[in-house]
Amino acid sequence: MSFRIVPSVQQASLTKAAVGADSHSHYKVHDTMRNGLHTVRSNVIGGHPLEAHLENWDVTQQQLKLDMARSVYGLHQPLRIQMEQHIVSQPKRIPVLKQSNLAHDILTGKDSTIEFEDFLGESDPSMFLLDVHGAAERTLGMTKGAPL
Repeated sequence: MSFRIVPSVQQASLTKAAVGADSHSHYKVHDTMRNGLHTVRSNVIGGHPLEAHLENWDVTQQQLKLDMARSVYGLHQPLRIQMEQHIVSQPKRIPVLKQSNLAHDILTGKDSTIEFEDFLGESDPSMFLLDVHGAAERTLGMTKGAPL
């Protein structure tokens, strides 16, 4: 149990190596649409150390809160927090309709912060589907099409 406030450099490098630049590519070819333009500089020079810390900031803070709750209240408290977060993070609506998960925001502490998504919205391509009834039928398994 460590009370680390800032993500470690090794954790960030392991996460980046595990994901990889071409993780979505089935044929091991650089995917420009997902990963941006391919440059030699990106292969030679790693990111700034602060970038690695920022990528893992939320995970480290959540782990710190769970470790502190475990040391203060016992093993049941972090398990209960994780169980509640898992329950409220499950989608409640069909993918076409806009979703707002206030309960998850309260449990993670994001209800008291203003982020990019709060005032500009999320750019989800499924939001542009106009066939709400067709999406609901696919989600509920009422058609022979693949579920969303």
